[in-house]
Amino acid sequence: MFDQSRAENAVRELLLACGEDPDREGLRETPARVARAYRELFAGLYSEPDRVLDRTFDESHEELVLVTDIPMYSTCVPSEQTVNAVDGRKRARDVAVGDRLWTLANGNVEQTTVVGVSSHRTRELVEVTTAGGTFVVTPDHPLATPHGWMEARDVAGTHIEWTHALGERARQLVGVSGGSPRALHSGALSKADALSWHVRHGFPQDDYATDLIESEYVAVESVRPVSATGTTPYTVYSFTCAPHPTFLVAGHLTHNCEHHLVPFHGVAHVGYIPNAQGKVTGLSKLARLVDLYAKRPQVQERLTSQIADAIDRRLRPRGVIVVIEAEHLCMAMRGVRKPGARTTTSAVRGLLQSSASSRAEALDLIKGRR
Repeated sequence: MFDQSRAENAVRELLLACGEDPDREGLRETPARVARAYRELFAGLYSEPDRVLDRTFDESHEELVLVTDIPMYSTCVPSEQTVNAVDGRKRARDVAVGDRLWTLANGNVEQTTVVGVSSHRTRELVEVTTAGGTFVVTPDHPLATPHGWMEARDVAGTHIEWTHALGERARQLVGVSGGSPRALHSGALSKADALSWHVRHGFPQDDYATDLIESEYVAVESVRPVSATGTTPYTVYSFTCAPHPTFLVAGHLTHNCEHHLVPFHGVAHVGYIPNAQGKVTGLSKLARLVDLYAKRPQVQERLTSQIADAIDRRLRPRGVIVVIEAEHLCMAMRGVRKPGARTTTSAVRGLLQSSASSRAEALDLIKGRR
């Protein structure tokens, strides 16, 4: 559960780091207020969103059910780095939406596609050297180790999953059979550690296992801090990838990481075509589902897919559509500073994915709401 005291102490430290006195008049209640705000902002971490769809009704309704303009907000959490692209290694600044990257899925070399790119600046990086090579990432970049995901700054003395098979896969683009037994992460995490990781990165630290089929663990030889000493900080890039949220850096398995907790807000449009039994759920349940998935560290693309997948799992409809339109404050108040810019993402499942006419009808209804 949310640690109110720990959050208040963190806000006090932030005020001190900014040169403020948290005990002065006007700021004394600020740590408690900010902590309560973050408890609300991340409320989705302490519940199971899918449960809101447990109550359903058989109404014999066979046409589209669409709820539009559901207000939502969440947190924007970009990440970065130089990657192994399918058509050859690329610098992060050269990677574009639609590019295919290599990743490891259960020990097999697989492809994933870049569906979003953003960037920001930082002055602190780390250089990680292993038996498989050297790469540079931000200190909190998640890396795959035998102990689960670990931040780059903490991997000294352990191992990272790495593959030598990229060249062969690039030539053959086929799977490899056989391999080693499944290797699971070891070591139990306390609830506080698990929650702290999830708040920082938006996915479970123990959400990792591998069969080591086309990969192996290589020893970490050193982790060296790298700081920008001049007036210009480093530019680092965030890649949102699908269907796998991971990608390879110099052959090493990494996960998208999350650097700043700045809200994005907007509206969600959610629709589904009931199954043959006409199973429907309460309209307010769709709004609640959006709310709970939004109230956790998120990227908009993942949020859109999570809502669609939950409806698909729980209601077994013939089709699902989710469209989210949002403004990201990380673009409005920092970085490129472009207030008013809106990002639209969509996810479709079943009939609404396979039938162009059904999808067009749903999109027309969403557009026509204005």
